[in-house]
Amino acid sequence: MKAKKISNPYKKGNEYALRKGKQFLLSILTIFAVVFVTMLVQDLTNIFLMSGFGSTLFASMAIIGNVDDVSDRYTSGNDIAYQVYLIQRRQIDPSIAFPRPNSNREVGTVPMMNGEYMHYFEAHTKPTYLGSGEKGDVTTTGTNTITFIMGGNRVKLLNFIEEFAGDKFVIIFKEMSSGQWFIVGSYDDPMVLNNYENKHDGDGRYATFTFTRSSIFQPYVYVGNIVTVAPATHTVDATALNISKGVDQYNVPDGSADTYAISSVIGLTDNDKGRSITLIGIGNANAATIADGSSFVLEDGATWTAKSGSRITFRIMDTSTLVEISGTRVQS
Repeated sequence: MKAKKISNPYKKGNEYALRKGKQFLLSILTIFAVVFVTMLVQDLTNIFLMSGFGSTLFASMAIIGNVDDVSDRYTSGNDIAYQVYLIQRRQIDPSIAFPRPNSNREVGTVPMMNGEYMHYFEAHTKPTYLGSGEKGDVTTTGTNTITFIMGGNRVKLLNFIEEFAGDKFVIIFKEMSSGQWFIVGSYDDPMVLNNYENKHDGDGRYATFTFTRSSIFQPYVYVGNIVTVAPATHTVDATALNISKGVDQYNVPDGSADTYAISSVIGLTDNDKGRSITLIGIGNANAATIADGSSFVLEDGATWTAKSGSRITFRIMDTSTLVEISGTRVQS
């Protein structure tokens, strides 16, 4: 007769406890894994957003390099020029791609609608730019702000308040110490006139305008033209680009019977060095071309064709040489 096998209740309890313990431990590890992956995705998102370009996922500090201190010459305040150019969004030609910054943070000429020009406001005190940001739960949010005060209680200021409160602008301002222009806002992400204060009392008469937008992107270097006059028109079939004083934009038309190549530049003096010249294509079947050579230095040696919708901006290096500014080319 076989002995009856007696189960051990303590053994079963231990096995149950061990099984539950493993399940609990697995749950804890799963939670940690989910949290870790979530944080990793957020960090990658932040890196992508802060890179400002989108061509690469990871931003490397090698791009920035070492950043040394500077003298008080570079830290002194009140360096923004009094004149601030306000470009209303509807003045910009949406059929032409808004200029994108190149690797040097340079932006070319803002494409204006035909007959539209850039207009400035001359502030009573130095304008102020402020870029601020804050790390949130998911990503970093930023704000751009430009504020300036206009003196008096003038009709133009009153009309501007009534007509343009809440309107959208691209803003260009100048840094006096360097002579460099900066641009903030774009066609798709403009600055908004979201606050004004019109004061008229015993303390003074003035209007304060504040433009803001929610963006982490800071001002870009504006190497384009301040468009205050209509573009000149290049002479049909002429192989030399004739640059005039005070004219920085040139329409390039079709040839009279065939295409033609613009291969040289005339009309420049030593005082023109550093100016930016923008060519605007208005041709079609007989569109002019500009090839890489001694007078025109083109990026990657690529020929530009002056078809309608095309644009390119050059920097004047000397009296006979124009160098393409990277990132300004539009080729239709």
